[in-house]
Amino acid sequence: MTDTKRFFTDRILTWNRSHNDRTMPWKNEKNPYFIWLSEIILQQTRVEQGRPYYERFIAAYPTVNDLAKAPEEEVFRLWQGLGYYARCKNMLAAARSIAHSGKFPDTYEGIAALKGVGAYTAAAIASFAYNLPHAVLDGNVYRVLARYFGIDTPIDTTAGKKRFTFLANDLLPKNQAGIYNQAIMDFGAVVCKPQQPLCKTCTLSPHCEAFQKGLTDLVPVKSKKLIIKKRYFHFLLLEQDGKIWIRKRTAKDIWQNLHEFPLVETPAPADLETLRQTPGFQRLLPIKTKTTAPGIELKQQLTHQTIHASFIRFSLSPDFTLPEDYMLVPANQLDKYAFPKIITDYLKR
Repeated sequence: MTDTKRFFTDRILTWNRSHNDRTMPWKNEKNPYFIWLSEIILQQTRVEQGRPYYERFIAAYPTVNDLAKAPEEEVFRLWQGLGYYARCKNMLAAARSIAHSGKFPDTYEGIAALKGVGAYTAAAIASFAYNLPHAVLDGNVYRVLARYFGIDTPIDTTAGKKRFTFLANDLLPKNQAGIYNQAIMDFGAVVCKPQQPLCKTCTLSPHCEAFQKGLTDLVPVKSKKLIIKKRYFHFLLLEQDGKIWIRKRTAKDIWQNLHEFPLVETPAPADLETLRQTPGFQRLLPIKTKTTAPGIELKQQLTHQTIHASFIRFSLSPDFTLPEDYMLVPANQLDKYAFPKIITDYLKR
């Protein structure tokens, strides 16, 4: 490690000793199951949003064996509202794998082999639980390193990932991996923030390339612009003798394994009369049926998609039926099923 890099590492550790007050229930935890659970929950999720979910999961499943034995529907209901439901499916698969093996893996390679665990998550668990010398690279760390060392290689390219991975591991104090990893992430979260970083009081600013050159807002660099796709969902609430038709989403798409009302998706916004003419609507509701309430429209923003949803209620005759992948459930028992957030928001209304 060069003197420049040693200075950076020492400053991060020194800052941490007097600023280690970012409270999180999993911080300084050594139980690998608790750490793993927190890291899975925090993938693509803000700390403030993830905290209550972590606490509920720990209360419901205090050990990995408890989680492994839990019914899938129960786990998905507890996860409801967090989004990125593939995480929940992978988490359950990993828990069952760990329970089958008899213990939580204690090597980086063993942790990385778990379903749903990538390089960052494996490094975090390995260093926090076992103090193994693996550097973490999350958004906070990318930002701190890119600014301090003035790196303009895009972080979403192969070259960028290699460069930052090498640098992060070169900076890592091998005997204090867990402490340092937590420190640099905290530093990025509270000092070297994405917007309005605290450069004037930052201990690193006298030597920070981005600050000295006025480039703080320009790094880290990404080469690809995020393209947001718009989708138009029309949920049909088909009511029949106090019951509602629902089904589980099984296709490899958003919200896989969650439940929904019969759905018609259109390529553009559509009013009810236009919707009635679509093949999807006619397959679900071939008979002319009046709506029983005005349609309600809601919107949900996902990372790569904006979902525009309308909810339209219909009252059906007792002899109406749908294909086998649909089921008729009492309206007052819908809370027993896991739904996407946009549907739970509708049901709350």
